[in-house]
Order: sequence, then C-alpha cells, then structure tokens
Amino acid sequence: MDLIIDREELIRGLSRVQGIVERRTTNLSLAHVLLSAEGNTLRLTATDTMVSLVADYVARVERPGEISVDAQNLFQVARHLPEPTVHLKGEAGNRLAINSGKSEFHLVGMSSEDYPPLPSRDDRASLSVPGITLQRLISETLYAVCLDDSRYGLNGAHLEEITAESGDARVRMVTTDGSRLSFSESPYEGEFNMGRRMLLPRKALDEVRKLCDGDERPWEIAFGERSATFQTGGITLMVRLVDGEFPDYRQVLPAAFKRTMTVRRSDFSDALKRVSIVASDRNHSVRFGFESDRLVLTAQNVDLGNAREEVSASFEGEEFETGFNIAYFLDIIRHTQGEELVLEMGEPLDPCIVRIPGRDDCQFVVMPIRLD
Repeated sequence: MDLIIDREELIRGLSRVQGIVERRTTNLSLAHVLLSAEGNTLRLTATDTMVSLVADYVARVERPGEISVDAQNLFQVARHLPEPTVHLKGEAGNRLAINSGKSEFHLVGMSSEDYPPLPSRDDRASLSVPGITLQRLISETLYAVCLDDSRYGLNGAHLEEITAESGDARVRMVTTDGSRLSFSESPYEGEFNMGRRMLLPRKALDEVRKLCDGDERPWEIAFGERSATFQTGGITLMVRLVDGEFPDYRQVLPAAFKRTMTVRRSDFSDALKRVSIVASDRNHSVRFGFESDRLVLTAQNVDLGNAREEVSASFEGEEFETGFNIAYFLDIIRHTQGEELVLEMGEPLDPCIVRIPGRDDCQFVVMPIRLD
C-alpha cells in the first residue's frame, strides 16, 4: 500500500472510528482500523462485531493494498502531523510508514487477513430520511434508553411506523428506561420493515447521531432479519440489532389532562440547574408546586440544606404539588429546541407529559416520585 491523503481528511476518518473500536479487549484486532487503498480511495473499516463502520475518503493511491493498525495510535499521530498532506506506505512485517514534512513514524500493524470479517447484509426493505432529521430523531430519544443491558426490551430504541393525524406515514423512534419515555417521529420515503422484537442498540445510535449531524443528504436505513444498515454517500454503518420485546408504551400515555402549565424553557432550565445543587440525592428529587401563575421548585437535603425557586408560568387547572427527578427534565431541555415547554398532568401521581408548542412529532413522559 502506498498513498497520499489530505491530513484533515485522514483525521476526519479516524475520528469517526474512535467510538467503535474496542480499546480494552483481549482481541487486538478489534482495537485496529483496517486501511484499504484502491483506485482513488482510502477505505477505513472499524468493528466491534456488533457495530461496523466502512467509510471512503479521497486519496492518491500509488499502490493498492491493505493493513490494519491501532486506531487510537494512528489517530493521535495524524492529529499532530505538521503538513497538510500525509504519505502512508505499507512496509515489510506489517508495518505502516507515516510521513508528513519532517515527521516520520513507523507503526506496528497486523495483516488484513487477521482482521475480523464484517457481517453479511440481508436487507429486506429500506427507508430514507435526511441526515439532519435522523440526527434529531436520535438526539430527542437516545438519552432515555435504559443503561442496564440486563433489562431486555428497554436496552435499545424501538422503531415503528405510525400514521399521523394528517394521514401521512411517519417513522417513530421510542425509548424508555421505565421512569421516563421519549418519542420522536418524521415522514419518510421508502418501505418500513423492521422486526417487532428488534431494537436499535444505544452505541450504534450514538455513532449514527455523530455521523449525520448537520448532514442534509438523504440517509438510507435498511433492515435485515437481525441487522440494520445506515448508509449515505461513502459511509456505511452496519448494526446487529438487539433481541427484545419493547413494552406497550401507549399504556402510560394519558388520554386526558386536568392540569396544563406553559413555561419558558430558559427560565425553567436555569431554575432547575440552581435547585439541582441541593437536590443531590440518588433520585435528584424536587417538589414541584403548580400554582396559578408560577411553578415553585423546592429541594431539601439533610447534609446540604434546602433551596426554593419560582418560575413564572401560565397554569390551567387545580393547584397541586408532586415530586420529580429533575435530571429527566434537564435531559429534555438539553436535547430539544423551542422557546417554551408545556407540562400536562392529571393527578399528582400521574405521568407528566411534556410537549413543545407547535410540534406534533415528539412527546416526552416523566414519571413522578412519591416524596412523603
């Protein structure tokens, strides 16, 4: 292998594989990135056997070939090279020579024959959405995926086809950890055909989110029996799906509400952050007082003291108090856009529905906490 590539292009490619390669593993090949040079392209491949990324970058290839090297080491070298172009050359003994200006490195690699094989694709159907839309779907739901992998059915994102009130078909992404729930949806083109018992794993979605951030190109999502492929020009991410029956989340969505509060996002966020200084117990519990023209937040901590905040708001319904884990509201604020939030509730121990005014394509649910 012998090629010349733009340094920034190489850095961009290597940065994308850092979240996929396994740094703490007894299988050294899983910490490597496979470099394949052919035609006018350098292909970078990374896998942890569950998630696999293949991406192509423009290069001037003098001699085709393949070699795998430690992904993190190569990334660190590339970041600190002095010149805008990089010369990569395979050497005897599976070594990679890296030259840029007066800098010269020789990294120990492995034969491409020892690199793990990528999963085969068995796509049955595919749908297409813009990259920025896919990024929104993931950002508005990913944080609510259960972090406990032993809780089958909650340790991934559920994807389904729904029909909006307008009559158009949408794809909806839903996540829950048992204490909160989020869903976000979008119109799409193509055909939806994902298995009912299949979930998209958290790590894969995080990588897709980073790959499509700000990308207005269409992204194709194809489904196989136990796999999904996310693809756009020059980038392919293959994912092994998680087997698990997602719960019937519609059971926790109330059909009617007795109380509705509208609050400015910035005021609500600032107050929550201040109260959180004291609300440092395991549940980050805070008492919410819903009053006619304000939301009163109070927190008590035996070791730290107490805090009280008032947020101006409009409220309809009978005044009441209840408790919440405020970290859940802060997550919603961090991962959504809009100037206001609408909080809808029934009784004090009923779920709180959070909406964004003017949008019918997302909804967030926060379960209350019994404070007494």
